[in-house]
Parts: sequence; C-alpha cells; structure tokens
Amino acid sequence: MKENYKLQHKTALLNPYGSVVRVLEADPAKLLVGIKNVKSIPNSLMHKLEPAGFTLHTIDKKSQLAGRAVDTLLINPISGRWMSGSSSGTAINVFAGINDLGIGNDGGGSVLAPAISVNILSFISKLIEADRPQSLKPNTDNMTASNSIGFMARDKKILYQAIRASIGIEPAEETGLILADRDYPPLKTQIIDIKDPMAPRAELTVYLKEVLAQCDVLMISEGPIDRNGFGDSLFGHFDESTQRIQQAAGKGYVRVCNLADATALSLPQAALGTATLLMCESKPEKIARLLHAGEQLEEVHDALIERYFLDLNNYFIDDYEI
Repeated sequence: MKENYKLQHKTALLNPYGSVVRVLEADPAKLLVGIKNVKSIPNSLMHKLEPAGFTLHTIDKKSQLAGRAVDTLLINPISGRWMSGSSSGTAINVFAGINDLGIGNDGGGSVLAPAISVNILSFISKLIEADRPQSLKPNTDNMTASNSIGFMARDKKILYQAIRASIGIEPAEETGLILADRDYPPLKTQIIDIKDPMAPRAELTVYLKEVLAQCDVLMISEGPIDRNGFGDSLFGHFDESTQRIQQAAGKGYVRVCNLADATALSLPQAALGTATLLMCESKPEKIARLLHAGEQLEEVHDALIERYFLDLNNYFIDDYEI
C-alpha cells in the first residue's frame, strides 16, 4: 500500500474544501488521480496512465458555469479568495494532497490558472488525446477553439511521468533557442520585449503563434493570478472599472496558450500565485526541448504551506478519552 493512501482517501471522503464530487475506491499501491467533472476527458486517458502507476481516485468539482475563469463556490485555500477556474476542484485536491495528479481541460487558462493560483505545477498540450471528439463553443471573447487536456501535480517527477505515459515524449538533451522576458538561470536565453500580457486575447493569440514559430521555447513570468483582482471576463466586460479589476488578477499568456495551439508548462515561483510559464508549438521535438528546459529549473516548495496543508492529519481531531 502507498504510504499515505489511507489518509488521502479519508480526506477525500471528508471533502474539507467542497472540491470533491465523488470518491472512488482506488488502487492503494498507485499514485492517486482526480479528474475534472467534464465529459470531454475520455476514459482512454486513464487507460494510458494506469500501466504507468496511476489510479483514479476522485471526480472533481469544476466552476458552476462551464468554462468560467473563477469558481465563486470554492475558496483558494491559501488566499481565502474565490478559486480560479474552471478546473478549480482538481487544483485544490492536488494542492491539498488528496491526489497526486489532477486532470482537467483548458480552453483559456482553465488548467494553468488554477494551478498557478495555488503554486502547483501544470502542463497542457493539444497532443493529449488529440483525436477525441469535441463540441466547439465560442468563449467570452467570441473566439472558438478546441480545448486541451492538462495535468496538475505538486511534484515534477509525477508530472513528467504522466506526460510520458500520455504522449510518449521524453525530455530532449538540449533546449534549442529559448526566447524569454528575462534571465532564467541556469538556462541560456535570448531576452526579448514581449507583448503586453493584458492585451486583448485575439491580439495576444496571433502574437504568441508568431513568436513560437521563431523559437523552440518561450519563457515568461506569469501572475500573481487571482491574488490582487478578479480574473474573469464575464465580470470584466462591463466597463473600464471592472476591466481594471480583471486585469489586476494577473492572467496574461495563460489565457491564450490553448487558443494559440501551444503546449505549456507552468512551474511555481516563490511568490504566491506566480509561475514561470514555458510555451512551445505542439510539435514533439519542441515539447521535448521544453521538458528539458523545465528539468533545469529548480523546484520551488514552501515549507510552511506544506507543513500546514500536506499533513493530512491536520484535518482530523485526535482520539481522546473523556
């Protein structure tokens, strides 16, 4: 039995954050997986992950309105603000240690943003279950695109394990040309001026496609997400005042990675709700270079947060005699 299984399962049943829809009897020897409660994530994905050591554990809550960028029914466990969406419950269940891996879908940041908001890792790619059928609907900016499936994890090794099992891509031995908004030691990067992350999504999508065609990997710092504002276009569309509040939420390039058909990897930085975002065209050779670049960056973990949230005994009162 995996060392922490009983506590993970017990905590899932307790559902302290309201982030679990259903708890399943999982294989206690494997890594536990939570899946966003949507039909667009096919069973075939778990069939690929199971031989690689994963087992389905929970069905996770999503934003109450399909695809909404915030979830007004869930609270970010760190900040106490409304949780980023729409893969909100999946991100919380990974952050809180209920699951080792989360699976969501991302149309305009729905995997990347909630993961970054609670300082866990994430990855999206059009190559994950690329042949699955999808029903296309316009987003709040009236842009129509298929969504990407993505993973969330607290541990880079677990994230890479899921990537390997799902799309069969291993990190390359070199990174190729990396364009970046600043230096990211120890990587060798070419610094460029990037387009304003708060530019309209249609403009930013075109720009991102153009830049990714010119390099192997693009790296930027993203966030802080939903820490200083309310990152939801339904809220932001009313007037200049609500738009400013939406922009203060720090959702920049995460909004357009999927729209630009990009593969993206987010790695937490030390500040709350911030991440290094690595992006590339969804081509196997470029994804392999992106994964190699991600390997070179040191993992950031907050000891105090992990002490409070990852000791699952904290959710239960010790037995005592009366």
